[in-house]
Amino acid sequence: MELERGKRESERRAEQAGREIQERIERVERRCKKAEEVRRSEWEKLEGRVMTAQERQERRSDEFLRLITAVGQEHLRILQALGNDMRQGFAEIRADGEESRAQLRANTEAVLRMLDRLPPD
Repeated sequence: MELERGKRESERRAEQAGREIQERIERVERRCKKAEEVRRSEWEKLEGRVMTAQERQERRSDEFLRLITAVGQEHLRILQALGNDMRQGFAEIRADGEESRAQLRANTEAVLRMLDRLPPD
């Protein structure tokens, strides 16, 4: 029963993390698209004309490279955050394990002391 509950909780957290990651990536994509529109309009104002087909293709290539770079950087930040969370989780598990071992050791010593006090048969 407890295993089942833990599994459901783990799946819920994984789905939530997936949604958060997707939202972060979508925000990066929207920022890149908006920035590209601003760059294009500034260029057209500066040049005083509409882009040629070749210039539009170069802009698309540049836009794609900027998007890939931005998304890649966001992926790295996400992976670093996940790594930090995992390290923190492992540290907590290790601390809980050490605490449990210390408690077990204390209980064992108490039982052994009680056994030493029993009268011989």
